[in-house]
Amino acid sequence: MNFKEIENKKLVRSYEFTIEYKLLDQKVDEKLEKARLNFQMKGFRKGRTPLIMMKKMFGESTKNEIIQELIDSNIKKHLDEKSHKPASQPKIELKGGKLDKNSDLTFTFNYEILPKIPLLKFDEIKLNEYKISVDNDAIQKALEELAKSACTFEPKKKNEKTKQGDQVIIDFKGTINKIEFDGGSANDYPLVIGSNSFIPGFEEQLINCKVNDDKMVKVNFPENYNSKDLAGKEAVFKCKIKKINEPIPAKINDELAVKFSAKNLNELKTNIKERLSNEYESFSRSLLKKELMDEIEKRVKFDLPQSLIDSELTQIIQQTSKHSDEIKKDKVNEKKKPTKEEKNIATRRVTLGLFFAEEGNRNKITVSEKEYQDAVSREAMNYPGKEKEFFNFLDNNPAIKEQISAPIFENKVFDHIVKLTKKSEKVVSFEQFKKKFDTKML
Repeated sequence: MNFKEIENKKLVRSYEFTIEYKLLDQKVDEKLEKARLNFQMKGFRKGRTPLIMMKKMFGESTKNEIIQELIDSNIKKHLDEKSHKPASQPKIELKGGKLDKNSDLTFTFNYEILPKIPLLKFDEIKLNEYKISVDNDAIQKALEELAKSACTFEPKKKNEKTKQGDQVIIDFKGTINKIEFDGGSANDYPLVIGSNSFIPGFEEQLINCKVNDDKMVKVNFPENYNSKDLAGKEAVFKCKIKKINEPIPAKINDELAVKFSAKNLNELKTNIKERLSNEYESFSRSLLKKELMDEIEKRVKFDLPQSLIDSELTQIIQQTSKHSDEIKKDKVNEKKKPTKEEKNIATRRVTLGLFFAEEGNRNKITVSEKEYQDAVSREAMNYPGKEKEFFNFLDNNPAIKEQISAPIFENKVFDHIVKLTKKSEKVVSFEQFKKKFDTKML
């Protein structure tokens, strides 16, 4: 089967090929003849059904199978001979002939090849490696946060008003269109203002109230609320403020330490310092990675497959649309034009993704089965009690393995590249680092 080149422009390749009816008919006969040996039809002995009858019954479906087999095998052969690696699945279209007629079939197929990725001299890249010190102020601040989380509540003075963080004991009754609904009422309910345990907008309306106040709270249930009967609807809650309690932070002592699984206060401080060190190291690594990505993007230039950029743009738009009011339910099918920022993000992701993939391949960097299984085990911990269903999901969705392996591979390539760069170590406070982090990461 010969392939006629139609287009050869940058990364785009387009070809035309013909499957002759004579060859197709021959392949159909061969396949049906082979199947006939084990086929038994009423009125005929096994293997004696006439080929003409087999063709009448199964000719069309067999013809379609042969066409697909010829297309797949010949395209694979073509790609191997050309040493082409398509960036995405080739697009195949019937250009001439008809599938339901005895005619030659001419197809076109086009694809984009993966570009050649240039080498970079990593020893010319200079990066800042931040070492963030964990000072006593940071440890004290963390202790105070723990003390707040372990607080008790005591009644506020008479006539004092509610504020953020206070606990209110309330009776409430909710209605939609003046009709009560299931689960919308309660008595003596303890609610901490600012805990975000109620519908968005509810708790804020209880600020600046006094004991015995009646408060009408108006809210809208979220569109994605777990009850379809309430989702998206406006509700009114009649609330009675019965008690107001203010938070009293726990004392920072050995007793507090025991509550957080430490033997004493000194051990709790040590644990906090270790936790903060790990967090700071993670922040520093994120900034180092961002700086490296910026340097690579600035230095490396090659043609990008438009199909990969389009695919990335689709994902970006879908993600932003989930949190946007721009696309309403009745306009889901309308195409949203990508912004310049979204195009830049897509271009960056494709550029860096292709570069990291090639750099990993050049250096034979792979994800071991143990690394993959460890990642799967960590992910399964997010589904307590449903681990078995999670593993079954992985078995039935092989593509998920790539999603789990991808960040592991990227981090291994990142570590490989960083070792080859020039690094300047800088010891800074967390506040100094935060200014740099906020500037460069946001």
